[in-house]
Parts: sequence; structure tokens; C-alpha cells
Amino acid sequence: MKKNKFLLIGLLSLTALATGCEQSQKPVEEEFSTTALSVKVASPSKAPAVALFAHLKEENVEINSAANNVVAYLTNASDKDMVIVPTNAGISAIVSKNAQFKIAATVTFGNFYLIQTGKDSDKTLNEGDKVLAFQEKNVAGKLFSYLYGDKNLETTYLADVTAVKNEILTNESSDYDYVLLAQPDVNEILKSKKDYSVYANVQEDFKTKSGGKEITQASIFVKNTSDKEAVTTALNTIKSDVDALLKNTKSLLEATKDVEDQVFSSKLGSTKEELKGLLDNENQLGIGFKKAIDNKASIDAFISTFGMGATSEEIYFNY
Repeated sequence: MKKNKFLLIGLLSLTALATGCEQSQKPVEEEFSTTALSVKVASPSKAPAVALFAHLKEENVEINSAANNVVAYLTNASDKDMVIVPTNAGISAIVSKNAQFKIAATVTFGNFYLIQTGKDSDKTLNEGDKVLAFQEKNVAGKLFSYLYGDKNLETTYLADVTAVKNEILTNESSDYDYVLLAQPDVNEILKSKKDYSVYANVQEDFKTKSGGKEITQASIFVKNTSDKEAVTTALNTIKSDVDALLKNTKSLLEATKDVEDQVFSSKLGSTKEELKGLLDNENQLGIGFKKAIDNKASIDAFISTFGMGATSEEIYFNY
């Protein structure tokens, strides 16, 4: 009986030990931040602003519908500690205009898609096809030219993606074979135009042509004179938020439950459920977080499409 008692105690101890090991090995779920950012941040609306999803109602966070207004903060007189802008625009401001900022991290890695309208008889992008695109001299247009500029296409450029979306939705007589769009506007167009479908994922085409590099569309730039500790804390907070979002997209709904639907849509360009769906569907918003210095090769490949040379490590924010 005594022998059986010791055997039972031994089995219970082993079970407890195994359970403890199992619990200790279980990954801890990452959570988005409930602490406000202590530095002043500005970002264009839509995809780049998704990195700030947990901070949409904070006074220090500005989400601006005009990307150029945010780029304009890249001056020595700016009161912003951090700005999210097109990577090429930020680097150009540093190199060409001596803006006292450094590139810290990339948060948007491309959300562009080429849509076919169903009007192209051979359903193949080739010479003479009519394409509606946007930002001829900015990110979308430069990427389009880099990837498809050798096909002798008949391309019409509008100012921005909103202009393209409005043209497609309001002009019933448009005869374009293909349309360049960005998420979440792609989603809206596909719901409205049943004959339209995705022809090409621009991100994948870029990776193929560039030898495995990625689009580094929008990045966080930090002001040189801002408090380094405060900026570093903010960067780590945003990284933690983005990691939590990609691990569990329900974080988007939880973090924004007190954000009115209209305010949310004006800042992030779509509804909460639609954005969650895009994240669930292979992260079509291209959201992420990578330290810029660790991703220098891709940054250099991306800005080369603008005719810019490789970056110097001096323009990177090390933290």
C-alpha cells in the first residue's frame, strides 16, 4: 500500500511538471498598446495610418487626408517628432533639402493591384492596351513604369487613387482595359464592378523583377532634435501594435471600438470589418514593421525606381 502511495505521488508530480512545461512553452499573445504616444506623430490617411490603429483618437496623432501636407512637415521648423511619408519623399527631403530627420522604420510594404476590366479581348497586358493609373511622378506611377513601362501601353494618369476610383465609378463610358488601384479602394471597386477582377499583384511582380526585394512604400521618419528616448519608446510601441495586429486581426476591432465609424473610415479609408478582412486575406494592405537599417537593401532597390542612388547609413535612425 505504501509502495502504491509513493507511485501515485510520483505520477502526480510528473503530470504537474508536464503541465507546467506545457504552460511555460505556450506563446504569450501580443497586445496592442493602451498607452498614448507621448510624441507628436503625423501620417497620411488610409494604409500608412493603419500602423497607428491603436492611437486614432489621441491628440498627438494627426491623420491627414492629403499626403503632401504630411510631407511638408519634413522641415527643421516642424513641430512633429515623427512623420509617416512615402519612403522616397522622406529620403529626398533629407538628401536634397537637408531636412533634419532620419529614417527609422518601414510600415507599409505595398498595397497596389492591377485590375482588369474585362474589356481586353486577349486578357493579357500587352502593347496598345489602355490603362488608367495615378501618381505619374510618385510612388504608384514610378512602380508601374518600372514594372510595365516596356510594354508600350496607352496609359492615362490621374492625380491620385481617389480620382481613379471616382472615374471608374462615375464614368460609364470609360474604355480602359486595366486600372491601377490600391487597397482598400480595390475592394470597393470589385464590389461595385462585377466584371472587374485582379490581374496582377504589384508587390509580387516587384519582388520578381528586383530579385527578391520588397516595396518599402511608406516609412517613419524621426526628427533629429526630438528626445531619442521618447521617440524610441514610441517606435517600439508602434512595432508592438503592428505585431499584435498581424498576429490577431481582431485587435483592430478591439482597439477601435470607441472610434466612431465615420471617423474610422475617414482616417483609414474603409470600414472596420472590411479592413480586418483585407488583413485576413494575405495582408492586402501591406502593413508591417521593419527597422529601416535592417532593410536597407530593399529601401535602396525601391528608391532606385525614382532614379535615386543608394542610401548612406548616416540617414538611418539607430535604436
